[in-house]
Amino acid sequence: MDEQPTGCTSHGTSYSALTFSFLAGGIAGATVALLLAPQSGKVTRQIMGRKLNDAADSARELTDRAIRRGQEIREEATYRVEEAACALAGKAGQEERGIGDPTDDDSPA
Repeated sequence: MDEQPTGCTSHGTSYSALTFSFLAGGIAGATVALLLAPQSGKVTRQIMGRKLNDAADSARELTDRAIRRGQEIREEATYRVEEAACALAGKAGQEERGIGDPTDDDSPA
């Protein structure tokens, strides 16, 4: 009867210890990155700000392109559906008037 305590992995490490390890590693990595940065914090913030603005501009452009393409697709689909509806309505009108035979495949009988 080998029961594991609640909140433990199969190797006996608790989830809280695992979470703490990840957080400690992240903090240590951030500290080392700041200490070894090749430029001052002000310059780094300016660079990051420019990159963030560039990314935001790119996201806006991508959004605009996606919206335009969606509108084009909608317009094309609307056109095709209207064409198909007109063709079906014309065919239905012919059948009602007895002009066309729905089983007629244009082959001589």
